[in-house]
Amino acid sequence: MRVSSTLFFRTGLDSINAQQSDLLHLYKQIGTGKRLLTPSDDPLASAQTINLSQSQSLNERFSENRQVAMRSLGTAESTLGDATLLMQDIKTRLVEASNGTLSDADRSTLATVLQGARDSLLGMANARDGAGQYVFSGSKGDIEPFQQINGNVVYKGDQVQRLIQADQTRQIAGSDVGLDVFARATPGSSAYLTRMEPVAGVLPQGTGQMGGPQVQDVGHSDYGKALSVAFKDDAGVIKYTVSVKDPATGSSVSMPDERVYDPANPVLDLSTTNANSSPAGAQQAMVKVSFEGIPANGDTFVIEPASSPGYVSSVQAAPGSTLNVSSSRITDFAVAKPGYTYDLEFTSDTKFNVIVRDASGDEDTSQSMTGLDFIPGRENTIDLPYGMQVKLTGTPKGPVTGPPLVPGDKVSIVPNETPTDLNIFDALDNVIAALKGDVMTDPSQAAQFRSAIATAMQRTDVVYDNILTVRSSVGTRLNELESLDANGAQRGLGYAAEMTRLEDLDYYTATTQLQLRSSALEAASLAFRRIQSLSLFNQGQG
Repeated sequence: MRVSSTLFFRTGLDSINAQQSDLLHLYKQIGTGKRLLTPSDDPLASAQTINLSQSQSLNERFSENRQVAMRSLGTAESTLGDATLLMQDIKTRLVEASNGTLSDADRSTLATVLQGARDSLLGMANARDGAGQYVFSGSKGDIEPFQQINGNVVYKGDQVQRLIQADQTRQIAGSDVGLDVFARATPGSSAYLTRMEPVAGVLPQGTGQMGGPQVQDVGHSDYGKALSVAFKDDAGVIKYTVSVKDPATGSSVSMPDERVYDPANPVLDLSTTNANSSPAGAQQAMVKVSFEGIPANGDTFVIEPASSPGYVSSVQAAPGSTLNVSSSRITDFAVAKPGYTYDLEFTSDTKFNVIVRDASGDEDTSQSMTGLDFIPGRENTIDLPYGMQVKLTGTPKGPVTGPPLVPGDKVSIVPNETPTDLNIFDALDNVIAALKGDVMTDPSQAAQFRSAIATAMQRTDVVYDNILTVRSSVGTRLNELESLDANGAQRGLGYAAEMTRLEDLDYYTATTQLQLRSSALEAASLAFRRIQSLSLFNQGQG
């Protein structure tokens, strides 16, 4: 093989260039402190750093989300703490107001105090967080939740909590629904409440007053339904009739017997007829309530459950079906249609149709749906038109063609026609109005005053307990966020350590390589000079 002078020169130059390139690369690594300047430096490590970088970004995003949630929930917790103290003061004032020795001037002063407390509570219900969002308006953070309309406080938010992605697999509610805080009983509450029932716009005119109810039988067939007690004067004998209110229709079913009121026996007989037994028979009263005073003809009082949903649902189950309704509620009041009803008719074990009807009973064909899917054996959340949501569990059954023909399961969702009003602001407004009345000279108005105080105290107790429950829920969520934040911080440290291991430069190794590369460059330069001296032209000159 013939080795030319050109090959000698090219080999020498290539060697010098390679050493200079390696040395330049080392200079860049040392200058940046990074081992990976290009993917070719370590393809596997480069791919790993890309994945780690994405994981770091997500972890940082979740951390920011948690901070947003903690700020919002911190505002809610502080507000609910203030509301708790204020509700305790309101309860104390109501006890003071029930003192029969107070003069009308004293009651007027208490009315002023309660008016201030009521306005302060309304301000807390309309609290904003640091971002200017209303805390208790559900998902509508830009809408004031409780608004004064025609003298009444009306809720204008929705019933959807703002969910924040706090971790890869965890969403946490960063807000609460105002109705679930200031106008609801604690979920699962078995309490009953009493109130006066106006007849033709007129409150009871007698001196009768109903005491606080005590639940006797939660397994009663009428448990969860409201009762009404109507008094009448029958030739000087005071009698009363007990009626059961159907929440689905709003109609009342009166018990067939009239009962005699005995002022010496303060406990009313509230036993009802079991329509499901054959023959029908009287059941033990599901609730016990005392009564004092002399009612007037036509005076009516209501005993109603503290927990009362806005919609009620029922299942007409086919043989072998285990279908059950977990809940049905309005999630968006902005699009809700008052009086609308929904029927879910199963055409098979996995398919159903939805029939929507307006308040007059006519089908809304534009919103009815067919062929919807159902997954048996698990909870199915079904979003229906006009903001309605229903959750179904179990295994349904479709129709059997027969013979005989057996219809499939049918779920009916209708408005609750007898909802319990737990709006704390309405209860306080009624008490304030009663405190401003003349109760010293009018026995009837004095009885109305005592009933209004008793009604307000019952509702205040229920709402107070519920505020404590919501506050506990907020605290639980804050604790979970702190735990997730600690885990996220630890995870971030792990990501950073792994990124350092993959990317960062080992300066000890790099400086050693720098010395080696410098020596190699010097050797290559020396070799090139020796190659230059081997030229034939140089030999000829010698």
